[in-house]
Amino acid sequence: MTMTSFPFFVLVGGLLVLYYYLPSRCQPYLLILASFIFCWYAGGRRMLLFLSMSIFTTWVSALLLERTTDRGKKYAILGSTIALNLGILFIFKYLNFFVYTGQSVGHTLGIEVPLQKICMVAPLGLSFYTLQVLGYLLDVSRKTCRAETSLLRYMLFAGFFPQLVQGPINRYGEMAQTLYLEKKFNYKKVTFGLQRMVWGLFKKLVISERMAVIVGTIYGDYFTYSGFYIGIGTVCFAVQLYADFSGAMDIALGLSEALGIRMLENFDTPFFSRSVSEYWRRWHITLGTWMKDYVFYPLLKSDLFVAIGEKAKKRLGKKRGKKIPTYLGMVILWFTVGLWHGGEWKYIIGSGLLHCFYIISGQLLDPAFKKIISIFRINTACFGYYLFQMLRTFFLVCIGFVFFRAGTVKEAFQILRASLLFNPWIFIDGSLFRLGLDPYDLSIGIIAILIFFSVSLLQQHFHAKGKTLRSRLAEQKLPFRWMIYYGMIFSILIFGFYGPGYDVSTFIYQNF
Repeated sequence: MTMTSFPFFVLVGGLLVLYYYLPSRCQPYLLILASFIFCWYAGGRRMLLFLSMSIFTTWVSALLLERTTDRGKKYAILGSTIALNLGILFIFKYLNFFVYTGQSVGHTLGIEVPLQKICMVAPLGLSFYTLQVLGYLLDVSRKTCRAETSLLRYMLFAGFFPQLVQGPINRYGEMAQTLYLEKKFNYKKVTFGLQRMVWGLFKKLVISERMAVIVGTIYGDYFTYSGFYIGIGTVCFAVQLYADFSGAMDIALGLSEALGIRMLENFDTPFFSRSVSEYWRRWHITLGTWMKDYVFYPLLKSDLFVAIGEKAKKRLGKKRGKKIPTYLGMVILWFTVGLWHGGEWKYIIGSGLLHCFYIISGQLLDPAFKKIISIFRINTACFGYYLFQMLRTFFLVCIGFVFFRAGTVKEAFQILRASLLFNPWIFIDGSLFRLGLDPYDLSIGIIAILIFFSVSLLQQHFHAKGKTLRSRLAEQKLPFRWMIYYGMIFSILIFGFYGPGYDVSTFIYQNF
Protein backbone atom coordinates (compact mmCIF):
# COMPACT_ATOMS: atom_id res chain seq x y z
CA MET A 1 0.00 0.00 0.00
CA THR A 2 1.50 3.31 -1.11
CA MET A 3 0.07 6.81 -0.70
CA THR A 4 -1.04 6.81 -4.34
CA SER A 5 -2.78 3.44 -4.26
CA PHE A 6 -6.52 2.82 -4.31
CA PRO A 7 -6.47 0.92 -0.98
CA PHE A 8 -4.83 3.96 0.64
CA PHE A 9 -7.62 6.25 -0.60
CA VAL A 10 -10.21 3.78 0.74
CA LEU A 11 -8.43 3.75 4.11
CA VAL A 12 -8.25 7.56 4.22
CA GLY A 13 -11.88 8.00 3.14
CA GLY A 14 -13.18 5.55 5.73
CA LEU A 15 -10.95 7.07 8.41
CA LEU A 16 -12.13 10.65 7.79
CA VAL A 17 -15.80 9.63 7.90
CA LEU A 18 -15.49 7.58 11.08
CA TYR A 19 -13.06 10.01 12.73
CA TYR A 20 -15.59 12.81 12.98
CA TYR A 21 -18.68 10.57 13.26
CA LEU A 22 -17.55 8.57 16.31
CA PRO A 23 -17.24 10.12 19.78
CA SER A 24 -14.02 12.10 20.22
CA ARG A 25 -12.75 9.69 22.91
CA CYS A 26 -12.59 6.99 20.20
CA GLN A 27 -10.42 9.05 17.85
CA PRO A 28 -6.98 7.96 19.19
CA TYR A 29 -7.98 4.29 19.02
CA LEU A 30 -9.25 4.74 15.47
CA LEU A 31 -5.94 6.32 14.44
CA ILE A 32 -4.00 3.46 16.00
CA LEU A 33 -6.21 0.96 14.16
CA ALA A 34 -5.73 2.82 10.87
CA SER A 35 -1.96 2.89 11.45
CA PHE A 36 -1.97 -0.85 12.14
CA ILE A 37 -3.89 -1.53 8.91
CA PHE A 38 -1.50 0.68 6.92
CA CYS A 39 1.58 -1.00 8.39
CA TRP A 40 0.16 -4.46 7.75
CA TYR A 41 -0.60 -3.84 4.09
CA ALA A 42 2.39 -1.57 3.37
CA GLY A 43 5.19 -3.37 5.20
CA GLY A 44 3.73 -6.61 6.55
CA ARG A 45 4.68 -8.42 9.73
CA ARG A 46 8.32 -7.34 9.60
CA MET A 47 7.42 -3.67 9.69
CA LEU A 48 4.99 -4.21 12.56
CA LEU A 49 7.53 -6.28 14.48
CA PHE A 50 10.43 -3.84 14.27
CA LEU A 51 8.25 -0.76 14.71
CA SER A 52 6.73 -2.33 17.84
CA MET A 53 10.19 -3.14 19.15
CA SER A 54 11.37 0.46 18.67
CA ILE A 55 8.21 1.84 20.27
CA PHE A 56 8.32 -0.43 23.32
CA THR A 57 12.05 -0.12 24.05
CA THR A 58 12.11 3.68 23.81
CA TRP A 59 8.88 4.05 25.79
CA VAL A 60 10.18 1.91 28.67
CA SER A 61 13.61 3.55 28.58
CA ALA A 62 12.13 7.05 28.69
CA LEU A 63 10.09 6.15 31.79
CA LEU A 64 13.18 4.65 33.46
CA LEU A 65 15.26 7.70 32.61
CA GLU A 66 12.73 10.01 34.22
CA ARG A 67 12.53 7.91 37.39
CA THR A 68 16.26 7.25 37.78
CA THR A 69 18.50 9.70 39.59
CA ASP A 70 21.79 7.82 39.33
CA ARG A 71 23.81 9.24 36.42
CA GLY A 72 25.57 5.96 35.68
CA LYS A 73 22.29 4.07 35.40
CA LYS A 74 20.88 6.79 33.16
CA TYR A 75 23.83 6.50 30.80
CA ALA A 76 23.45 2.71 30.77
CA ILE A 77 19.73 2.90 29.97
CA LEU A 78 20.19 5.56 27.31
CA GLY A 79 23.24 3.94 25.74
CA SER A 80 21.78 0.42 25.57
CA THR A 81 18.49 1.61 24.03
CA ILE A 82 20.24 3.77 21.45
CA ALA A 83 22.65 0.92 20.67
CA LEU A 84 19.77 -1.53 20.19
CA ASN A 85 17.78 0.69 17.83
CA LEU A 86 20.78 2.00 15.90
CA GLY A 87 22.12 -1.56 15.79
CA ILE A 88 18.98 -2.74 14.00
CA LEU A 89 19.26 0.18 11.59
CA PHE A 90 22.97 -0.52 11.06
CA ILE A 91 22.50 -4.23 10.35
CA PHE A 92 19.71 -3.76 7.84
CA LYS A 93 20.86 -0.58 6.13
CA TYR A 94 24.62 -0.13 6.50
CA LEU A 95 26.33 -3.42 7.36
CA ASN A 96 26.95 -4.32 3.72
CA PHE A 97 28.41 -0.86 3.12
CA PHE A 98 31.12 -1.41 5.72
CA VAL A 99 31.72 -4.97 4.47
CA TYR A 100 32.13 -3.68 0.92
CA THR A 101 34.37 -0.81 2.04
CA GLY A 102 36.52 -3.17 4.12
CA GLN A 103 36.91 -5.55 1.19
CA SER A 104 37.83 -2.68 -1.15
CA VAL A 105 40.45 -1.28 1.24
CA GLY A 106 41.81 -4.77 1.84
CA HIS A 107 42.04 -5.42 -1.90
CA THR A 108 43.92 -2.15 -2.39
CA LEU A 109 46.39 -3.09 0.36
CA GLY A 110 46.70 -6.66 -0.90
CA ILE A 111 44.93 -8.09 2.15
CA GLU A 112 42.08 -10.58 1.92
CA VAL A 113 39.22 -9.50 4.19
CA PRO A 114 37.15 -12.57 5.24
CA LEU A 115 33.80 -10.77 5.28
CA GLN A 116 30.65 -11.69 3.37
CA LYS A 117 27.76 -9.51 2.34
CA ILE A 118 24.39 -10.37 3.84
CA CYS A 119 21.27 -10.08 1.71
CA MET A 120 18.64 -8.35 3.84
CA VAL A 121 15.66 -6.14 3.09
CA ALA A 122 15.12 -3.37 5.63
CA PRO A 123 11.66 -3.01 7.18
CA LEU A 124 9.70 -0.21 5.53
CA GLY A 125 10.18 3.19 7.18
CA LEU A 126 13.04 2.00 9.43
CA SER A 127 15.26 5.04 8.78
CA PHE A 128 12.47 7.49 9.59
CA TYR A 129 10.79 6.07 12.68
CA THR A 130 14.14 5.12 14.27
CA LEU A 131 15.27 8.75 14.23
CA GLN A 132 11.90 9.91 15.54
CA VAL A 133 11.79 7.60 18.56
CA LEU A 134 15.46 8.21 19.39
CA GLY A 135 14.84 11.95 19.19
CA TYR A 136 12.05 11.52 21.75
CA LEU A 137 14.31 9.47 24.02
CA LEU A 138 17.10 12.06 23.84
CA ASP A 139 14.63 14.86 24.55
CA VAL A 140 13.47 13.04 27.68
CA SER A 141 17.08 12.52 28.77
CA ARG A 142 17.73 16.27 28.31
CA LYS A 143 14.47 17.07 30.15
CA THR A 144 13.14 19.11 27.24
CA CYS A 145 9.95 17.02 27.36
CA ARG A 146 8.29 14.68 29.84
CA ALA A 147 8.15 10.95 29.29
CA GLU A 148 4.79 9.74 28.02
CA THR A 149 3.27 7.39 30.61
CA SER A 150 0.59 5.94 28.33
CA LEU A 151 1.83 3.30 25.92
CA LEU A 152 -1.18 3.82 23.64
CA ARG A 153 -0.54 7.56 23.41
CA TYR A 154 3.12 6.96 22.66
CA MET A 155 2.20 4.35 20.04
CA LEU A 156 0.11 7.00 18.31
CA PHE A 157 3.04 9.45 18.27
CA ALA A 158 5.59 6.95 16.97
CA GLY A 159 3.28 4.93 14.71
CA PHE A 160 1.02 7.61 13.21
CA PHE A 161 0.88 6.21 9.68
CA PRO A 162 1.14 9.33 7.43
CA GLN A 163 4.67 9.99 8.76
CA LEU A 164 5.98 6.42 8.86
CA VAL A 165 7.53 5.70 5.48
CA GLN A 166 8.84 9.11 4.37
CA GLY A 167 8.58 11.43 7.34
CA PRO A 168 8.53 14.16 8.37
CA ILE A 169 10.64 13.27 11.42
CA ASN A 170 8.49 14.83 14.11
CA ARG A 171 9.38 15.98 17.63
CA TYR A 172 7.24 14.76 20.49
CA GLY A 173 7.03 18.13 22.24
CA GLU A 174 5.58 19.81 19.15
CA MET A 175 3.41 17.03 17.76
CA ALA A 176 1.83 16.23 21.12
CA GLN A 177 0.29 19.70 21.24
CA THR A 178 -2.36 18.67 18.70
CA LEU A 179 -2.05 14.87 18.53
CA TYR A 180 -3.92 14.11 21.74
CA LEU A 181 -6.56 16.82 21.65
CA GLU A 182 -10.19 15.93 21.04
CA LYS A 183 -11.07 16.95 17.49
CA LYS A 184 -14.33 18.29 16.17
CA PHE A 185 -15.13 18.64 12.50
CA ASN A 186 -13.60 21.83 11.12
CA TYR A 187 -14.59 22.55 7.53
CA LYS A 188 -11.58 24.78 6.85
CA LYS A 189 -9.00 22.29 8.18
CA VAL A 190 -10.55 19.34 6.37
CA THR A 191 -10.84 21.14 3.04
CA PHE A 192 -7.36 22.67 3.35
CA GLY A 193 -5.97 19.23 4.11
CA LEU A 194 -7.70 17.60 1.16
CA GLN A 195 -6.54 20.41 -1.13
CA ARG A 196 -2.97 19.80 -0.07
CA MET A 197 -3.32 16.06 -0.69
CA VAL A 198 -4.61 16.76 -4.21
CA TRP A 199 -1.65 19.08 -4.86
CA GLY A 200 0.72 16.33 -3.69
CA LEU A 201 -0.91 13.83 -6.05
CA PHE A 202 -0.57 16.33 -8.90
CA LYS A 203 3.16 16.69 -8.25
CA LYS A 204 3.69 12.94 -8.03
CA LEU A 205 1.46 11.68 -10.85
CA VAL A 206 1.55 14.48 -13.39
CA ILE A 207 5.12 15.77 -12.94
CA SER A 208 7.40 13.29 -11.17
CA GLU A 209 6.30 10.19 -13.07
CA ARG A 210 6.81 11.94 -16.42
CA MET A 211 10.24 13.22 -15.47
CA ALA A 212 11.18 9.70 -14.39
CA VAL A 213 10.83 8.51 -18.00
CA ILE A 214 13.28 11.11 -19.34
CA VAL A 215 15.72 10.53 -16.47
CA GLY A 216 15.61 6.77 -16.95
CA THR A 217 16.28 7.10 -20.68
CA ILE A 218 19.28 9.42 -20.30
CA TYR A 219 20.90 7.87 -17.24
CA GLY A 220 20.22 4.39 -18.55
CA ASP A 221 22.45 5.04 -21.61
CA TYR A 222 24.62 8.06 -20.84
CA PHE A 223 27.19 7.12 -23.47
CA THR A 224 24.56 7.65 -26.16
CA TYR A 225 22.79 10.52 -24.41
CA SER A 226 25.84 12.59 -23.48
CA GLY A 227 26.61 16.31 -23.43
CA PHE A 228 23.56 18.52 -22.99
CA TYR A 229 21.36 15.42 -22.67
CA ILE A 230 22.92 14.79 -19.25
CA GLY A 231 22.22 18.37 -18.21
CA ILE A 232 18.59 17.89 -19.23
CA GLY A 233 18.42 14.54 -17.45
CA THR A 234 19.91 15.95 -14.26
CA VAL A 235 17.56 18.94 -14.17
CA CYS A 236 14.64 16.57 -14.83
CA PHE A 237 15.86 14.36 -11.98
CA ALA A 238 16.00 17.38 -9.65
CA VAL A 239 12.39 18.16 -10.59
CA GLN A 240 11.40 14.48 -10.33
CA LEU A 241 12.93 14.06 -6.88
CA TYR A 242 11.54 17.31 -5.52
CA ALA A 243 8.05 16.72 -6.94
CA ASP A 244 8.13 13.14 -5.66
CA PHE A 245 9.35 13.84 -2.13
CA SER A 246 7.49 17.11 -1.56
CA GLY A 247 4.39 15.51 -3.11
CA ALA A 248 4.61 12.73 -0.53
CA MET A 249 4.95 15.37 2.20
CA ASP A 250 1.88 17.21 0.89
CA ILE A 251 -0.17 14.00 1.05
CA ALA A 252 1.06 13.17 4.56
CA LEU A 253 0.75 16.71 5.94
CA GLY A 254 -2.57 17.27 4.17
CA LEU A 255 -4.08 14.13 5.67
CA SER A 256 -2.69 15.07 9.08
CA GLU A 257 -4.21 18.56 8.74
CA ALA A 258 -7.59 17.10 7.80
CA LEU A 259 -7.40 15.05 11.01
CA GLY A 260 -6.59 18.16 13.05
CA ILE A 261 -2.98 17.12 13.76
CA ARG A 262 -0.08 19.43 13.06
CA MET A 263 3.19 17.92 11.82
CA LEU A 264 6.46 19.63 10.94
CA GLU A 265 7.05 21.05 7.47
CA ASN A 266 9.78 19.36 5.45
CA PHE A 267 10.22 21.74 2.49
CA ASP A 268 10.27 25.47 1.91
CA THR A 269 10.80 26.10 -1.85
CA PRO A 270 14.45 24.91 -1.68
CA PHE A 271 15.33 25.62 -5.33
CA PHE A 272 15.00 29.35 -4.63
CA SER A 273 17.90 29.15 -2.17
CA ARG A 274 20.87 31.49 -2.62
CA SER A 275 23.46 29.22 -1.02
CA VAL A 276 23.95 25.53 -0.27
CA SER A 277 23.56 26.23 3.46
CA GLU A 278 20.21 27.89 2.80
CA TYR A 279 19.23 25.03 0.51
CA TRP A 280 19.64 22.55 3.39
CA ARG A 281 17.58 24.78 5.66
CA ARG A 282 14.77 24.44 3.14
CA TRP A 283 15.19 20.84 1.86
CA HIS A 284 14.36 17.83 4.06
CA ILE A 285 14.14 20.25 6.97
CA THR A 286 13.34 17.73 9.69
CA LEU A 287 16.32 15.51 8.84
CA GLY A 288 18.68 18.50 8.86
CA THR A 289 17.43 19.81 12.22
CA TRP A 290 17.52 16.29 13.72
CA MET A 291 21.14 15.80 12.65
CA LYS A 292 22.18 19.22 13.98
CA ASP A 293 20.41 18.82 17.32
CA TYR A 294 21.39 15.22 18.06
CA VAL A 295 24.69 14.77 16.19
CA PHE A 296 26.43 18.07 15.39
CA TYR A 297 25.85 20.16 18.54
CA PRO A 298 26.53 17.28 20.98
CA LEU A 299 29.78 16.60 19.11
CA LEU A 300 30.91 20.21 19.46
CA LYS A 301 30.10 20.17 23.19
CA SER A 302 31.88 16.87 23.84
CA ASP A 303 35.11 16.83 25.85
CA LEU A 304 37.05 15.53 22.84
CA PHE A 305 36.02 18.37 20.56
CA VAL A 306 36.55 20.98 23.28
CA ALA A 307 40.09 19.63 23.74
CA ILE A 308 40.68 19.70 19.97
CA GLY A 309 39.52 23.30 19.90
CA GLU A 310 41.86 24.33 22.73
CA LYS A 311 44.87 22.72 21.07
CA ALA A 312 43.97 24.24 17.70
CA LYS A 313 43.72 27.73 19.25
CA LYS A 314 47.19 27.40 20.76
CA ARG A 315 48.77 26.36 17.45
CA LEU A 316 46.75 28.35 14.91
CA GLY A 317 45.52 31.29 16.94
CA LYS A 318 42.13 31.91 18.51
CA LYS A 319 40.33 32.98 15.33
CA ARG A 320 41.47 30.09 13.13
CA GLY A 321 41.72 27.47 15.85
CA LYS A 322 38.09 27.70 16.96
CA LYS A 323 36.99 26.74 13.43
CA ILE A 324 38.84 23.40 13.44
CA PRO A 325 36.40 21.47 15.69
CA THR A 326 33.47 23.05 13.83
CA TYR A 327 34.77 21.90 10.46
CA LEU A 328 35.61 18.46 11.82
CA GLY A 329 32.11 18.22 13.25
CA MET A 330 30.66 19.27 9.90
CA VAL A 331 32.55 16.48 8.13
CA ILE A 332 31.11 13.92 10.56
CA LEU A 333 27.66 15.49 10.29
CA TRP A 334 27.59 15.40 6.50
CA PHE A 335 29.05 11.90 6.36
CA THR A 336 26.18 10.83 8.62
CA VAL A 337 23.60 12.64 6.47
CA GLY A 338 24.95 10.91 3.36
CA LEU A 339 25.10 7.52 5.07
CA TRP A 340 21.49 7.91 6.26
CA HIS A 341 20.39 8.22 2.62
CA GLY A 342 21.84 4.80 1.84
CA GLY A 343 24.77 2.54 2.57
CA GLU A 344 26.67 3.47 -0.57
CA TRP A 345 29.48 5.92 -1.26
CA LYS A 346 27.43 7.61 -3.97
CA TYR A 347 25.00 8.83 -1.30
CA ILE A 348 27.75 9.72 1.17
CA ILE A 349 29.35 11.90 -1.51
CA GLY A 350 26.30 13.20 -3.37
CA SER A 351 24.07 13.92 -0.37
CA GLY A 352 26.78 14.46 2.22
CA LEU A 353 30.47 15.19 1.80
CA LEU A 354 30.09 17.17 -1.44
CA HIS A 355 27.71 19.57 0.30
CA CYS A 356 30.10 19.75 3.25
CA PHE A 357 32.84 20.79 0.80
CA TYR A 358 30.56 23.46 -0.69
CA ILE A 359 29.71 24.95 2.71
CA ILE A 360 33.21 24.92 4.20
CA SER A 361 34.88 26.23 1.02
CA GLY A 362 32.18 28.92 0.79
CA GLN A 363 32.96 30.07 4.32
CA LEU A 364 36.72 30.05 3.70
CA LEU A 365 36.40 31.95 0.43
CA ASP A 366 33.80 34.42 1.70
CA PRO A 367 36.38 37.23 2.31
CA ALA A 368 37.66 36.82 -1.27
CA PHE A 369 34.10 36.95 -2.65
CA LYS A 370 33.37 40.11 -0.68
CA LYS A 371 36.54 41.68 -2.02
CA ILE A 372 35.58 40.84 -5.62
CA ILE A 373 32.10 42.32 -5.03
CA SER A 374 33.71 45.49 -3.67
CA ILE A 375 36.24 45.82 -6.51
CA PHE A 376 33.68 45.38 -9.29
CA ARG A 377 30.98 47.29 -7.37
CA ILE A 378 28.42 44.52 -7.80
CA ASN A 379 24.93 45.40 -6.62
CA THR A 380 24.06 42.47 -4.39
CA ALA A 381 20.55 43.81 -3.72
CA CYS A 382 19.33 43.58 -7.32
CA PHE A 383 17.26 40.76 -8.81
CA GLY A 384 20.03 39.81 -11.24
CA TYR A 385 22.43 38.97 -8.40
CA TYR A 386 19.73 36.99 -6.60
CA LEU A 387 19.08 35.04 -9.80
CA PHE A 388 22.81 34.38 -10.20
CA GLN A 389 23.05 33.04 -6.64
CA MET A 390 19.96 30.88 -7.12
CA LEU A 391 21.22 29.37 -10.40
CA ARG A 392 24.70 28.84 -8.95
CA THR A 393 23.25 26.99 -5.96
CA PHE A 394 21.00 24.88 -8.18
CA PHE A 395 23.97 23.96 -10.39
CA LEU A 396 26.06 22.86 -7.39
CA VAL A 397 23.16 20.84 -5.98
CA CYS A 398 22.63 19.16 -9.35
CA ILE A 399 26.21 17.85 -9.29
CA GLY A 400 25.26 16.08 -6.08
CA PHE A 401 22.12 14.74 -7.77
CA VAL A 402 24.34 13.10 -10.41
CA PHE A 403 25.94 10.96 -7.67
CA PHE A 404 22.51 10.37 -6.10
CA ARG A 405 21.02 9.05 -9.37
CA ALA A 406 24.06 7.20 -10.75
CA GLY A 407 24.55 3.51 -9.99
CA THR A 408 28.01 3.94 -8.44
CA VAL A 409 30.56 6.65 -7.73
CA LYS A 410 32.58 5.50 -10.75
CA GLU A 411 29.51 5.79 -12.94
CA ALA A 412 28.82 9.29 -11.56
CA PHE A 413 32.27 10.47 -12.65
CA GLN A 414 31.73 8.88 -16.07
CA ILE A 415 28.44 10.74 -16.40
CA LEU A 416 30.05 14.04 -15.39
CA ARG A 417 32.80 13.48 -17.95
CA ALA A 418 30.26 12.58 -20.65
CA SER A 419 28.35 15.79 -19.88
CA LEU A 420 31.27 17.88 -21.21
CA LEU A 421 30.39 17.04 -24.83
CA PHE A 422 29.17 20.12 -26.71
CA ASN A 423 26.00 19.27 -28.65
CA PRO A 424 23.54 22.21 -28.45
CA TRP A 425 21.81 21.14 -31.69
CA ILE A 426 19.75 18.60 -29.76
CA PHE A 427 17.46 21.46 -28.72
CA ILE A 428 16.38 22.15 -32.32
CA ASP A 429 16.66 18.85 -34.21
CA GLY A 430 13.78 17.04 -32.46
CA SER A 431 16.05 14.91 -30.26
CA LEU A 432 14.11 15.87 -27.13
CA PHE A 433 11.09 13.97 -28.48
CA ARG A 434 13.10 10.74 -28.47
CA LEU A 435 13.67 10.56 -24.72
CA GLY A 436 10.68 8.36 -23.92
CA LEU A 437 7.90 10.96 -23.99
CA ASP A 438 5.94 11.82 -27.12
CA PRO A 439 5.21 15.51 -27.91
CA TYR A 440 1.85 15.28 -26.13
CA ASP A 441 3.25 13.98 -22.84
CA LEU A 442 6.29 16.24 -23.04
CA SER A 443 4.05 19.28 -23.50
CA ILE A 444 1.90 18.27 -20.53
CA GLY A 445 5.03 17.81 -18.45
CA ILE A 446 6.36 21.26 -19.35
CA ILE A 447 3.02 22.93 -18.60
CA ALA A 448 2.76 21.09 -15.28
CA ILE A 449 6.28 22.19 -14.30
CA LEU A 450 5.42 25.80 -15.16
CA ILE A 451 2.34 25.52 -12.92
CA PHE A 452 4.50 24.00 -10.19
CA PHE A 453 7.07 26.79 -10.53
CA SER A 454 4.39 29.50 -10.49
CA VAL A 455 2.76 28.04 -7.38
CA SER A 456 6.17 27.88 -5.67
CA LEU A 457 6.76 31.56 -6.49
CA LEU A 458 3.37 32.48 -5.06
CA GLN A 459 4.01 30.36 -1.96
CA GLN A 460 7.29 32.14 -1.33
CA HIS A 461 5.67 35.53 -1.96
CA PHE A 462 2.83 34.96 0.51
CA HIS A 463 5.13 33.26 3.03
CA ALA A 464 7.24 36.43 3.16
CA LYS A 465 4.06 38.32 4.10
CA GLY A 466 3.07 35.82 6.77
CA LYS A 467 0.24 34.35 4.71
CA THR A 468 -0.40 31.15 2.76
CA LEU A 469 -1.47 30.60 -0.82
CA ARG A 470 -4.37 28.42 0.30
CA SER A 471 -5.74 31.13 2.57
CA ARG A 472 -5.55 33.65 -0.25
CA LEU A 473 -7.28 31.22 -2.58
CA ALA A 474 -10.02 30.69 0.02
CA GLU A 475 -10.74 34.43 -0.10
CA GLN A 476 -11.56 34.34 -3.82
CA LYS A 477 -15.04 34.04 -5.33
CA LEU A 478 -16.67 30.61 -5.14
CA PRO A 479 -16.74 29.91 -8.93
CA PHE A 480 -13.04 30.73 -9.29
CA ARG A 481 -12.07 28.57 -6.30
CA TRP A 482 -13.95 25.54 -7.49
CA MET A 483 -12.65 25.98 -11.01
CA ILE A 484 -9.12 25.62 -9.55
CA TYR A 485 -10.10 22.65 -7.37
CA TYR A 486 -11.88 20.73 -10.14
CA GLY A 487 -9.16 21.63 -12.61
CA MET A 488 -6.55 20.06 -10.33
CA ILE A 489 -8.59 16.91 -9.72
CA PHE A 490 -9.39 16.34 -13.39
CA SER A 491 -5.79 17.06 -14.42
CA ILE A 492 -4.71 14.20 -12.14
CA LEU A 493 -7.37 11.86 -13.50
CA ILE A 494 -6.77 12.77 -17.14
CA PHE A 495 -3.05 13.59 -17.25
CA GLY A 496 -1.78 11.45 -14.39
CA PHE A 497 1.04 9.25 -15.65
CA TYR A 498 0.21 5.69 -14.67
CA GLY A 499 -0.17 2.40 -16.44
CA PRO A 500 -2.85 -0.32 -16.58
CA GLY A 501 -4.42 -1.15 -13.25
CA TYR A 502 -3.41 2.21 -11.76
CA ASP A 503 0.23 1.13 -11.70
CA VAL A 504 2.27 3.89 -10.07
CA SER A 505 5.86 3.50 -8.92
CA THR A 506 6.64 3.95 -5.22
CA PHE A 507 7.93 7.22 -3.84
CA ILE A 508 11.71 7.59 -4.11
CA TYR A 509 12.37 8.35 -0.44
CA GLN A 510 10.18 5.43 0.59
CA ASN A 511 13.23 3.29 -0.21
CA PHE A 512 15.34 5.09 2.40
